[in-house]
Amino acid sequence: MKLQRGFTLIELMITVVIVGILAAVAVPSYTNHVKRGNAQEAPSNLLAMKTQAEQYYADHPAVGYTGFPCTPATATSTNKFDYVCTVPTRDTFTITATGKTGSNIAAWTYSINQGGTRASSGIDGASSTSCWITKSGGTC
Repeated sequence: MKLQRGFTLIELMITVVIVGILAAVAVPSYTNHVKRGNAQEAPSNLLAMKTQAEQYYADHPAVGYTGFPCTPATATSTNKFDYVCTVPTRDTFTITATGKTGSNIAAWTYSINQGGTRASSGIDGASSTSCWITKSGGTC
């Protein structure tokens, strides 16, 4: 008898199907993991910027938050989020982080104000006016 080496077509097709199933499960899971990792930048930077604003307020009581230099030194734009500060009155401010256009977190928005109130929207179709959504399913 002649010894045959190699794979049959059916064995090769079974292997391709198994790899396809694994990829169908792994790719969305990996994409979600990367998205959640990118989103961690905003809460971290917002807390740091809030601390900077409070320090400015303490150092400049005559002008309050009004003079807070919301410039690239404090309101940085990164490759994931754009940061904007608004100071509507002497004693109030809001800092907002919005996902960059064209990224997988483009519609995501996080914000914090002088009182520490956190809000988020656009994360997996959910929004909150009392916390930052950081987990899958729109939970805080």
